[in-house]
Amino acid sequence: MLPYSAMASSDSIGPAPRLLPEDYLARALRADDPEGRRREAELGLALPAESIEADTRVLLLRQLYLAEMAERRYRKAAESAALMASVGPLADIAHHDRCRALQAAGDVQAALGAQRLAARNAPPRRRSFHYWSLATLQHFSGDIDGALKSLDKGLRHAQADRPLLVAHEAYVLLDAGEAVEDLQGIRTDLATAKCGQGYGQLVLGLIAHAIGDAPAARTHLRAFLRRNASADEVKQATLREELRRARLALAELESD
Repeated sequence: MLPYSAMASSDSIGPAPRLLPEDYLARALRADDPEGRRREAELGLALPAESIEADTRVLLLRQLYLAEMAERRYRKAAESAALMASVGPLADIAHHDRCRALQAAGDVQAALGAQRLAARNAPPRRRSFHYWSLATLQHFSGDIDGALKSLDKGLRHAQADRPLLVAHEAYVLLDAGEAVEDLQGIRTDLATAKCGQGYGQLVLGLIAHAIGDAPAARTHLRAFLRRNASADEVKQATLREELRRARLALAELESD
């Protein structure tokens, strides 16, 4: 027979507490790999629908989306993003995520449609970002006029990111063989702004390359590539064209 103390300890254990949707979300956020992230998100989403708040459902679906993107299951990721958008909260972010997945899958037209929905559903503070994202995709797909129109819409809402949109508009025009007024002022404004880091380095580098300023082009393009050298699978997939353009321009400069 067990000692009384052991019996008391055994009787007090009881069933393990049932995990809540928020618990699975926390576990997905802490997961070490995409498989673990996906597993925890799916377990959370499998709970009774009435037990999951809308915000939590969106965040669980986003963890599922990120896992599928990291696993290069781009079509599945697009489906998860569509489900996110249908829930309600953060619909613009969900449409943008769907755009990124479709773009990675090579479905440019569907990606454009998703990004247009992102811009339409965005609150005012995020509209400039979404119109700029749409313009980038339009530019890369050869629609110069569409890109310029989207940038114009984005500039109506731009605040801290205004120097980036203005410079990106200049890059689109230069890429189309058009002249740009006050280009040096545009470059200076972006270089001294917070948004001049990260993606801004790419825009500065491509503008410098377009006008033959090789030293500046090398500096900015190398900075952009160095910043993204250790980017995760999701970022690599969504910056594929940007990284290609930066490497191509730098290769041209190195061959001179």
